[in-house]
Amino acid sequence: MTRLAALFIGLLLLTRPALAEFNAFGADSLAQIEARRAGSDFVLVLWSVDCPPCLKELALFGTLTDARARQRLVLIVTDDPERHAEADVLLKRFGLTDLEHWAFDASEPERLRQRVDPAWFGELPRSYFYPAGQPRQARSGLIDPPTLGRWLSTPIPSARHD
Repeated sequence: MTRLAALFIGLLLLTRPALAEFNAFGADSLAQIEARRAGSDFVLVLWSVDCPPCLKELALFGTLTDARARQRLVLIVTDDPERHAEADVLLKRFGLTDLEHWAFDASEPERLRQRVDPAWFGELPRSYFYPAGQPRQARSGLIDPPTLGRWLSTPIPSARHD
């Protein structure tokens, strides 16, 4: 009977859905993202599972159908690792698992916020538009559909976005 129980537990572990692979966002991660995407427009978005406006923004991102526009989004969850499973559920719910996503290293979130932007005090959602060859533009609060459409050079489906 013990073997049967062990087999059953093993099968449960194998069939459990895997979490999304979050890239660990550390002190040098922003520089890595910027270097890899140099010469291309992209949008960097910081969010949290406890932020209702962030969830509205994730829903907006989920409406994007243009694959090239979706590839220009980089999501960074600012929650502690204990919340990453919740973040994973949200990415799946909004159909965003194909996007590049990172998660703050829990050791020093305040230091990471400073590395992202010394003028940022942690309000969420926080977005940065990186137009190719130009300085980035920071924005706190929800990205409205027209702004997102301009930033990603794609039409955004009309939807209620409070």
